[in-house]
Amino acid sequence: MDPYLRRKVIIDRMNELESSGKDCKGCSGTCCTYEANSMMVTPIEAVELVDYLKAKNLFDNELKSRLLVTVSKYRLDQAVGDGKRSFLRRTYTCPFFNHKELGCPLPREVKPFGCLAFNAHDLEKKAGEFCFSEEKVLLAREAASLDEAALNQKIKTENSLYWDKTPLPLALLAFFEP
Repeated sequence: MDPYLRRKVIIDRMNELESSGKDCKGCSGTCCTYEANSMMVTPIEAVELVDYLKAKNLFDNELKSRLLVTVSKYRLDQAVGDGKRSFLRRTYTCPFFNHKELGCPLPREVKPFGCLAFNAHDLEKKAGEFCFSEEKVLLAREAASLDEAALNQKIKTENSLYWDKTPLPLALLAFFEP
């Protein structure tokens, strides 16, 4: 399945919200920072983003350096827990968030599913106060992508990945040559 088609349900919902004036334009991007971001991705999301970055000659040492800094700064590669259980989901500032201009530099057809489904729901609020993830849209997207579980497993096997979901920086680093 084409990356755009895999995300179409969510993109359609974003377009619907945008047509009513509920969008991310003018927001400071709180959802992309350590204040609110804990984005984890599946192998297919990682591969589709890696393919895009390679096609644009952006899968390079500069990106690798940003990813490594993010992993180190937010300790994404270290297990955290309370002694009884381990917590995988950690907050971090997205390595693609740059503060230079509002909005994400990644096109919708390769953005992580969770990023696409985290939308503004108020016309006036511009600091993330009324933004949230739309679980129903994520579930509808998943239902429309019947081949995805097998594809994720295939990618895991071919690339010796141990995770079903992991923070975006760790996922992308897994596809750099050692």
